[in-house]
Amino acid sequence: MTEDIETRLTALAGLVREAELLRARRAELDQRCTEQAAALTELRSQWAGEVRDVERLEGLSLSRVLMALRGAHAEELSREQAEADAARYRVAEAESRLAAVRAELATVDARLAEFADLPARFARAVDDKESHLRRTGGPQVTRLLTLAGERGRVEAELRELHEAGRAADVAMGALAELRRQLDRLSARQTSNNLLGGAVALRTPDWLDGVARSAAYADRCLVVLHTELADVGLARPLGHAPRPVVTPTGFAQVFFSDMLMRDQINQAIRNTDGSAALVTEIHRDVAARTEAARAYWSGLMRERQDLLTA
Repeated sequence: MTEDIETRLTALAGLVREAELLRARRAELDQRCTEQAAALTELRSQWAGEVRDVERLEGLSLSRVLMALRGAHAEELSREQAEADAARYRVAEAESRLAAVRAELATVDARLAEFADLPARFARAVDDKESHLRRTGGPQVTRLLTLAGERGRVEAELRELHEAGRAADVAMGALAELRRQLDRLSARQTSNNLLGGAVALRTPDWLDGVARSAAYADRCLVVLHTELADVGLARPLGHAPRPVVTPTGFAQVFFSDMLMRDQINQAIRNTDGSAALVTEIHRDVAARTEAARAYWSGLMRERQDLLTA
């Protein structure tokens, strides 16, 4: 009977901790959803303004005629179209982030719905524990059941630490790939300079590898932040750096060599900084995991001593 109650309390204590963390995560996700929606609204407004600029240049007007006579209209229209495309790309990124937050929010809500009867289940387990203690008495039984609840809490913490460590590993891999893509971009940009611009920025896939890698690393950092919040190790991680905001469809935009070089070097520095931060986080998670395992082992030794006394 004691073992049955002990098992129930261990399992329920873990679920209670999970429910508490889910409620905290839901509050954070709700705030992030509000912030992302506001940011998306602003980006859509900016995009609409860029589109109006393009439409203005495409329409017949005296200014168009004058610019065309000076040979400037095509260049101006190309620049405005590029800015509109870049604005649309930022909107797409914001839409993707908002969708990811909403999907995670739905997952959390579904899991919380499964815990609707958890308070009642836990209360029944506590009542059973009290009744059992009154029947059997003895300090060993009391301590065993106390240890059961503590073990459930620590085992839940170990699961959360494992998830945080795994998220840190994935983020490190994503940042390493982004660094590889940035090195590749840097080498090609250097070759472009040496060849006198023969390798144009319009070359397919010149920027797409960085854009895709940065977007994936960005999502990994968001997941890592959420997992770290569950174990009390949350810290600002920001977003994965991007040297440019133009994928293939917009790669015909020309940047000066100096501007491109500065953007690439800054993105490399930012990526290295993010990687260093994630490495530090990984060490913190490992240290916490080691301490939690040591504590769990101590609980198990005490339980064994009580059972064999």
